[in-house]
Amino acid sequence: MSPLLRAIVVLLVVLLAAHAPMLLNDGLFMDDWLVLKPRPDYFIDIDFLLNGAGHPIFYSYDTFANWTGAPVVVMVSLAIAGIVFGAISLALTATRLGQLDRSEAVGLALIVWTYPGYQLWAGKANAVYVFSFGLLFTGAWLLTLAFRACGLRRVLLRLACAFVFLLGFALNSTIVLYAFVMLGLFVAIWQGGNAADGFVRRTWLASWRCALGYPELMMLPLIYWGTLNLWFKRIGVYAQHYDAHFPTLGELARGWWAFFVTGYRDVLAHAARAAITVPTLFILAAVLVGIVLLLLRSDTKPARSRPAILVPLVLAVVLFLALSSPYLIAGLRPSSTHFYESRHLLMFGVPSALVFLAFKRVAERWTGPNIAFAVVFGAGLILSIGMLWSDYVFMQARTLKQEALERNLAGRVQPAATVYALDDGFFDYPSRHVPFGLAEVTGMLRLAWGNQPFFGFALRAERPDILRRMDEARKAPGSAFHHFDPTGPQATISFQPGAGAASNQTLVRRYYACRLLARCDVAEFLAQLAQVTIKLGPIAGILPIEKDAAPSR
Repeated sequence: MSPLLRAIVVLLVVLLAAHAPMLLNDGLFMDDWLVLKPRPDYFIDIDFLLNGAGHPIFYSYDTFANWTGAPVVVMVSLAIAGIVFGAISLALTATRLGQLDRSEAVGLALIVWTYPGYQLWAGKANAVYVFSFGLLFTGAWLLTLAFRACGLRRVLLRLACAFVFLLGFALNSTIVLYAFVMLGLFVAIWQGGNAADGFVRRTWLASWRCALGYPELMMLPLIYWGTLNLWFKRIGVYAQHYDAHFPTLGELARGWWAFFVTGYRDVLAHAARAAITVPTLFILAAVLVGIVLLLLRSDTKPARSRPAILVPLVLAVVLFLALSSPYLIAGLRPSSTHFYESRHLLMFGVPSALVFLAFKRVAERWTGPNIAFAVVFGAGLILSIGMLWSDYVFMQARTLKQEALERNLAGRVQPAATVYALDDGFFDYPSRHVPFGLAEVTGMLRLAWGNQPFFGFALRAERPDILRRMDEARKAPGSAFHHFDPTGPQATISFQPGAGAASNQTLVRRYYACRLLARCDVAEFLAQLAQVTIKLGPIAGILPIEKDAAPSR
């Protein structure tokens, strides 16, 4: 086995081990319930993706997934494919360009694709994000191959490259990384120029050759955005959702700080707490990383030059500022307190990986490349994979609570109500829990009692005027909530921890024992997880919908 193939195999095995919990999680989270069918007879209306949100590529993926009858399997497959192809393409591109040795390329790819600041790896609809992110690196790899190719092979590679990049734009912010790929193409053309032309002329010629030699890549973002704005323009609540504006320097500074705190500082703080409360996950991560360190060896001399250290460090800072800027322009900021608000952080593993690379090269000044790799990337990967598994445990526990509630409701006769408030006692339980979103609660009601115009929400998660706001939202053009009805008879569901309730880690361990080792019955396990009671009548603390005033005579 060649050294490069061995490195790729190591990368693949570690990625599959790190993301193995994704394969066991068949739950839907937050907006997944709006676009995916947990069973064939479950009604959804995803036309809003085309005629409201302006996401034709998302619409295509979700429509295909639902058409197969197994949307969860399709979306998990998309996420795994994005992770695997993206990581391998990143490693191959870096080594082919001669910028990293094999161990550095594998370490960089692992940091990027196990980044725990993004807590939605188990999300199903957001698997399109992960797949699109992976396609960006796949496109970069194809572009690297096309750069030196000739004839028909070059034409085919460039067509494939453009198509892959276009699909990758489903996650709009990948266009920022795409700009850096184009910058890399420019640098490659510039380096191939004639040094005798002088810097200014050489730069001008490289720019001209880049534009004329790769017109399809230069025009691709413009074609994509033009298509969206002509035929898939955002309307209604989606046009208002993005507070697009030119932020002031103060807003930019505060926004960048928010991204730094959420994407890095909070991750370190949460990892420290998780390592104390659940050390087993980090011990297992250390074992996995130890195997990687034994199998990977650096194949280059220490990179002691100052540019070799400064370039990845500067690039990390520039990438961080660039990746967060589109969200700040749109008025969006991430949050580490709610897993769904981390969806803006998917690509922020790239700056952190570059920082690890710079630190590793600094460490080479005092130690050898192998020791530096083990200390810097080893510590980073233990933290990253351990925290990643901790988030997977949280998401699996959330799935179990959802399933426990849905099964309990399905075993009951539906009360005479269609609007339900969920009094979630797990919010007070001494283990991490985030209140269910209204799409989740409504989805569980529809899954349990059929396709009726239900509307459900968690009391702890919504304001008193939730019914009024939903009534307005469902009537707006392009709304995703046309099939929600907050005007019906009301009831309150009490969802309290049962005799089988336990911490997230214990719950998931017991569930794996039931499902994988057949040590217990899954249905019985879920039945003991929670106690559910339903009380008919107006929901306490929630404002009723204001009726239209009678016309005056």
